[in-house]
Amino acid sequence: MKQWFNQLAPRERRALIIGIVALGGIIIYFMLWEPFTTERTQLENIITSQKATLDWMNETAAEVQQLRSQSKTSSVKTRKQSLLSLIDKSTRTGALSKANKRIEPKGERQVRVNFKEVSFTELMRWLGQLHNQHQVQVSTITIEPQHTPDKVKVRLILKN
Repeated sequence: MKQWFNQLAPRERRALIIGIVALGGIIIYFMLWEPFTTERTQLENIITSQKATLDWMNETAAEVQQLRSQSKTSSVKTRKQSLLSLIDKSTRTGALSKANKRIEPKGERQVRVNFKEVSFTELMRWLGQLHNQHQVQVSTITIEPQHTPDKVKVRLILKN
């Protein structure tokens, strides 16, 4: 190879050396430098995205803590009032005040409620309101349709 190179004219040797150096530079650029810079750019984009996510999570965490404290405040209010008195008070006011009902305690944290005939729509509103405002849950429920539209016979157990 050395002998072949020495046989070339000086002008051809210079051209060949310049070509080899240029080819080496191109190979170094495309095999080392370009992948390195591309990976660095991708990592910078990932870091920026993760910082934005972290900022969002920190803001949301503050909101969650605020909502939890509000929830604890409302549940403390509910605990001060017994479940039986809460159910009795809520059925005496509003649309369920005219319904024929029987309310009795079932242990410390449960109340049994029987409606002979009540509007299904109003019953669902009442149960939703109890759940949303006082975290009262339905333990069991039995619903029997009546002959009048939207009227049902209901037996349910509520728990706190």
